Amino acid sequence: MRQFHLFIILAICLILGCKQNVPSENAEKATNEIYTGPIIDMHLHAYTEGDGMLGITHPPTLRKQTFQGAATAEELKKEVMARFEKYNIVKAVVTSGELWINDAPDKILIAKANQPADTLRQWHEQGKLQAIAEMAPFYGGIRADNPSQLPYFKLAEELGIPVGFHILPGGPNGGFHLMPQMLGGMRVYNAEPVQLEEVLVSYPNLRIYVMHGGWPYVEDMKALMYAHPNVYADIAVVNWILPEEELYAFLKPLITAGFGDRIMHGTDQMVWPETMDVAIASINNADFLSLEEKEDIFYDNAATFLGLSEEEIAKHKSKQQE
Repeated sequence: MRQFHLFIILAICLILGCKQNVPSENAEKATNEIYTGPIIDMHLHAYTEGDGMLGITHPPTLRKQTFQGAATAEELKKEVMARFEKYNIVKAVVTSGELWINDAPDKILIAKANQPADTLRQWHEQGKLQAIAEMAPFYGGIRADNPSQLPYFKLAEELGIPVGFHILPGGPNGGFHLMPQMLGGMRVYNAEPVQLEEVLVSYPNLRIYVMHGGWPYVEDMKALMYAHPNVYADIAVVNWILPEEELYAFLKPLITAGFGDRIMHGTDQMVWPETMDVAIASINNADFLSLEEKEDIFYDNAATFLGLSEEEIAKHKSKQQE
């Protein structure tokens, strides 16, 4: 009997020892490593001097942070360009990017929306349009499948250029009450990402990314991304306006569900360059992400979505941040 007990004890020790030597999936993925490779920002804005946005202080976010807006268009450009260098941002989709194209011709992809489809076509023919973004009928209470929006999706599919479609978050939290003249048309009941379903059925070759990740509709996003492999998401705004815990609670289910290869970095930097710092730190702080998953979000997924050549990707990755 004594030998039997010793055998049982030895067997238990061996089993426990084996378990201790086999790291769990979470342990393998957990990382404190900071990603320093190339970054693509899928969501930025440029402004001209005298624009009403300049100098505005962003009200407290859900992180209880405020951001002072750049006072001039030149200051804004200078601060953004400095962050291009600091963070190794090699490409950026910039609404009104023609204002900065001469300062970073190899980095800026010009995005435009809110213009007649024929005008967008002409700009594309002139080499002055690489994306239709951001489409934001949400602010006017108009859904993606409204007939007024369909010519833009049709044009984007025809030209083979991406579309960035904006839903929530719309403006700062409580923005409807802070700025009713600007944001008075938006409604939460018009915000779910599945409003894109009929658009995706009608234009199956459309390259589209849901701006702001589709937050807070994580189940909708999983369903939409499952059904339509051409749907990507940027995590702009949610990566600096939401508390990190909430950001991760939204992001992790998408990755767990298998969609980590279609999530892209963005900031929606308007006139607050500091938001770029917070957005990048939010992903680097996510210890549930492996370094490879951070690289996917910061660069690889967007490089695939934008159709960058192997040569350009190799060039970007050969210049690691010092």
